[in-house]
Amino acid sequence: MAETSVNEALASSGGRNQLRLVGVAGANRVMAGELSRLVRRAHDDVRVPEPKKEGPGAISYPFDPKMASTAVQFHRTSARVLWELYRFPISRLEELYKRLCLALEADPRQWFWSGATLSVRAFSVQGFPAGERQVVGTVKNAIIETAARAGIELSVEPETPDLNVDVRVVDEALSIALDLAGQPMHQRGYREVAGPAPLREDLAAMLVMLARYDSRSEVLLDPMAGSGTIGIEAALMGLGKPIWCQGRVPSCSGWRETAISLAPVDSVLFPGTQPLVILNEGEAQLVQSANHNAKLAGVSECIEFLTGDFSQVTPELVAKVAAKRGADPRGGVILCNPPYGERLGNKESVRPLYRELGRWCRTFRGWRAGFLVSHENFEFDFGARARLKKPLKNGPLDAMFYLFDL
Repeated sequence: MAETSVNEALASSGGRNQLRLVGVAGANRVMAGELSRLVRRAHDDVRVPEPKKEGPGAISYPFDPKMASTAVQFHRTSARVLWELYRFPISRLEELYKRLCLALEADPRQWFWSGATLSVRAFSVQGFPAGERQVVGTVKNAIIETAARAGIELSVEPETPDLNVDVRVVDEALSIALDLAGQPMHQRGYREVAGPAPLREDLAAMLVMLARYDSRSEVLLDPMAGSGTIGIEAALMGLGKPIWCQGRVPSCSGWRETAISLAPVDSVLFPGTQPLVILNEGEAQLVQSANHNAKLAGVSECIEFLTGDFSQVTPELVAKVAAKRGADPRGGVILCNPPYGERLGNKESVRPLYRELGRWCRTFRGWRAGFLVSHENFEFDFGARARLKKPLKNGPLDAMFYLFDL
């Protein structure tokens, strides 16, 4: 059935056909920019439209299988990639069940098949006039029972289902979607070892995007790298490598008879790029952890590991590292998630560190420096006015990303 006919058939029953990317609060523009870049590289015949903003951390597009497959394999700044199938006004459970059954019966798409297993999970459904478990049960029963009436047998599998159904409240309505990755997008598979207070992978990728790191001509330097997440994400983004490693695959790669299948793309989108990333860490054990994670991610050849105090990393040392690797960078980016002082319960304890960071960064003239911190005095202590200030959430903490011209 043509796309127009599908959308017409869905419209009268509450059906939707949207690609939704969900990320951290404030990620909308960054997610849109990354997806546009990736799709243009992967598919010459796809035009990426302007997305619709849906809340502080979500965007949506008319569903396109090629865009969806590119997002679920390569999009690093999203936390979830969803194929939204239905959306209903918030109502009682009985009305939800009835509406969903009618929408399923009228749906011409073959998004499930006989013998498939599914799991239903609810997120952010506090606005619905029923508990989370009741919402999950109602959606699950409507899908399984409507399929059974059509002679299609589905069963529940909580851990490793074929189909992950995502239920959440969006714009005062209940959205029902398929999670195309089947798992949080930040669980890439390479970070087997993490240091204290590790930065989530999708947030690290967002920092790289906000810093506008150009892997073709710049060095990326993390002076307090921990287990290496920022630098590893920068190298992976520079090469355009798929998100998943260590045997992990998005759940939609196993679909057999559905209306979407993964569109073929090259395994590396930017094969001619050779990023140069320098990761420095004061603790030798964490350097070993970062090296281990980089090997699992397949980017250890792009990364130089240094051990010691960040103040010992000079522009001259960076130039020597670049020369050793046959690179001649035109500039660079310092990108870091320094200590917040939260674990000590004394945020004042980190202010001398921030002042030292400012003095050290100013030796890298012509570079940019970006920091994610949770301290209202960071800009003052750093000793410069940021060109960009972006509020972000780092787990439960309210944080701010600062980008400086040096």
